Amino acid sequence: MNFHSAAFLSERLRHDDASAGHSYLNRRVVAAIAPLAVGLAMALMPPPAGLPQYSWWYLSLFITVIVGLITEPIPAAAVGFLGVTIAAVLGRFVLFSDAQLASTNVTSAAINWALSGFSNATVWLIFAAFVFSLGYEKTGLGKRLSLLLLSRLGGRTVTLGYAVMLADLMLALFMPSNTARSGGTIFPIIKNIPGFYQSLPNDPSSRRVGGFLMWTAIASTCVTSSMFLTALAPNVLAVELVRKTVHVDLSWMQWCLAFLPTGLVLLITTPLLAYLIYPPELKQSPEVPAWARQELRAMGGLAGREITLLVLVLIALGLWIFGTAFIDPTTVALLVVGLLVVTGTIGWSDVLDDKPAFNTLIWFGTLVPLASGLGQTGVVAWLAGLAGPVLATMSPTWALVGLIVLFFLLHYLFASTTAHTTALLPLMLTVASKIPGLPVATSALALSLSLGIMGIITPYGTGPSPVYAGSGFLPGRDFWRLGAIFGAYFLAVFLLVGVPTLLFFI
Repeated sequence: MNFHSAAFLSERLRHDDASAGHSYLNRRVVAAIAPLAVGLAMALMPPPAGLPQYSWWYLSLFITVIVGLITEPIPAAAVGFLGVTIAAVLGRFVLFSDAQLASTNVTSAAINWALSGFSNATVWLIFAAFVFSLGYEKTGLGKRLSLLLLSRLGGRTVTLGYAVMLADLMLALFMPSNTARSGGTIFPIIKNIPGFYQSLPNDPSSRRVGGFLMWTAIASTCVTSSMFLTALAPNVLAVELVRKTVHVDLSWMQWCLAFLPTGLVLLITTPLLAYLIYPPELKQSPEVPAWARQELRAMGGLAGREITLLVLVLIALGLWIFGTAFIDPTTVALLVVGLLVVTGTIGWSDVLDDKPAFNTLIWFGTLVPLASGLGQTGVVAWLAGLAGPVLATMSPTWALVGLIVLFFLLHYLFASTTAHTTALLPLMLTVASKIPGLPVATSALALSLSLGIMGIITPYGTGPSPVYAGSGFLPGRDFWRLGAIFGAYFLAVFLLVGVPTLLFFI
């Protein structure tokens, strides 16, 4: 290459870099302006009939945060942090009615509300799941278990997806916390697998294997969470609320049989759908199983720290499955985290250095109060109340479909399935009981069965979601897009297969 050619190439590269920089800056500006524009436009509009001004302003702020989470002008955790802080600053205008302002210490009530997410048990269970993952990484047990899985199924990427799904299904029979099951048990193992295929988090190579595997895991746990009454803690809560609200008893077997046709369709198709819609770049690697067996032989027997971690994990699994009557799953997780440090399996400095864990703790800890504010300000009740008169004019079958769709889509407003169940299920059951010709037992079972599958729609929709969203393999925009696609698919299958099962066979 002569001097002139080299000079031309150098100038062209500088021009391309500058163009790329301008393009990136433009995207960031648009990403920042979009949520502010949407929120401000809403806030300046008059509130709809039946909704107080303060509630409308709160809804405007909440929508601003949601749009910010989608466009990500700054990291998602920072969006949530700013959102809850602004809500606390503007508390007297967006959180409290006139009657509450006269009788409430607004300053302390606003900050207590803003920080309430950090006393939420699920938030800390998610944090503990990240620490568990750190233990698997530091001891080498995660690498060993991942190699064992690769030695059997590593030749084809799609078979790994089905293996993850089957592992979650088996645990779902007994483990009533999908955060513990998927976030604390499945994720720490499969997190190690992408690296063996040179698929790295927060890197273009994440789509090589990691993105597909992580999405299959979160989608699978949402399906298994609806499969069994004991697969999701809010399922048990739903049964109790149904009993108290409409005096209907739902049994474990009734639940299982009602969802079984839908569940079988979703279990068979979910990994394949992920494979087609969010395909891994690497489809086959026939040399991997033999290589994995060689690596296992090179690792030798279990080391002392691996054995310690394995014992602690088995204790956690045992208490998560059999001990829920006398010890909360989050308490179990925090106990095991403490024992991991005390036994030297991981160091406290390792915990402090785990940035993804603390990032997710702040993110989810701020989203929980933001979502709860929708119930506190009456927005949720107002939205549900709008649907009641419309549903009452429909035939029983179409009214049931409308009720399920509304219940499902309103989950976009909740950062917890438990909060969704507590706030909306009694309200929806009351609406259902007023629909002529619709058996209340059928509507109660249908609404309850949808609690697991609705968790797929957002990065905060169910306990394990923030774990996978924070893995580095699922960019925020991809999570929202895939959540909408799989949410629509799960809902369609439930309506086309599950509802006829409920109406004609249960």
